[in-house]
Amino acid sequence: MSEIAFIVLARAIHVMSGVTWAGAAFVLAMVIAPIMVPKGSDIPSPRLGTVARRAGALGGISAVLTVLSGVFLFAVLHPHDNSLSGLVLKSGATAALLSLAVGLLIGRPAGIEVARLHAGRDGAALSQEMIQRLSQLRTRTVMSARVAAALLAVAVLAMAVFRYAAAVG
Repeated sequence: MSEIAFIVLARAIHVMSGVTWAGAAFVLAMVIAPIMVPKGSDIPSPRLGTVARRAGALGGISAVLTVLSGVFLFAVLHPHDNSLSGLVLKSGATAALLSLAVGLLIGRPAGIEVARLHAGRDGAALSQEMIQRLSQLRTRTVMSARVAAALLAVAVLAMAVFRYAAAVG
């Protein structure tokens, strides 16, 4: 396979997985995370947990594919690019990597803990201690999802406009 064919394949993977990652992140941040962890004694539907796990897994796989294909594309197409366009592209890549780190290091562990707490209660009423812990986890989950989504928005915008940065600057 020629180098151009690899670039086209990597670009297709990068764009499609990036769209999937960003979409999953925005849905998790704005729809699922805010209602995932109960306030007070409200208990979310078990189906919501399934949706969150699937969206999280899809987002994680897409994130890895996006980062790997992005690293390849950057190494092949933009090595040593210190122009304004290159700096915009690097800032977008940095935002994407930070988003991945927030999701993996903060959001995912909080989501796993929420699932563990719900699985361990076997239909029993929530204790005050559990309500307090779930409230803390809710804050952590929602904030990490929103930060990750905001960082991805920066990354998407940077990727969309980097070619035009030289014309503006």
